[in-house]
Amino acid sequence: MPERDDLDGELSARSRELFLTNLWSLLVDEDEWTDGSPSWIEQWMRGTPPGSVPAFPTAAALHRILACGVDPDDLTDVVRTMQHEVVYDICQLLDDPTLLGLPAESSWELTAVRTAPPVGRSPMYGLHSGLDELDPSGRGGEPRPRPVPARLPGQPLYARIAVAQARAGDRHTALKTWRTATGATLAEAKAALDALLEQP
Repeated sequence: MPERDDLDGELSARSRELFLTNLWSLLVDEDEWTDGSPSWIEQWMRGTPPGSVPAFPTAAALHRILACGVDPDDLTDVVRTMQHEVVYDICQLLDDPTLLGLPAESSWELTAVRTAPPVGRSPMYGLHSGLDELDPSGRGGEPRPRPVPARLPGQPLYARIAVAQARAGDRHTALKTWRTATGATLAEAKAALDALLEQP
């Protein structure tokens, strides 16, 4: 039978991992698209007739931003980075209450509690230091690297991004960018991208 300390340590480690993994799931998904838009943006715009301004203030703000020609992926990166910063700061406050100006002898803890025998409490520590280790993208909390769109007057933003990605040596991502934005087949995306890459 496992020792009590082993059970408590296992509960603490598993609870910490589940807590941090679920924090990551609260951030916007940088890869999920619906109807030609990042899914998190589409959720805000859902129910708004084409050409109309959404009634809800946050959705209306998103509408104005996108109407200015902002790349939806750039917007996703900004929002996700800010969400990451908030989650990381919350984890720091849970790890160290003195950051709030409380006396050094003050403490609190996030604790997993086992109610079935053997009953026990397993505090979770090192939340902020462990958060980035569980980044599902594998980038340790860093934003995704994206090239500056190529200068191609008259071409839509997705085309300029795809060309920049291809020129940077990432043809797979370039084709994915093109197909996500246009719904083109792989052959159509290759032909269109190659035509642009041949331009001076």
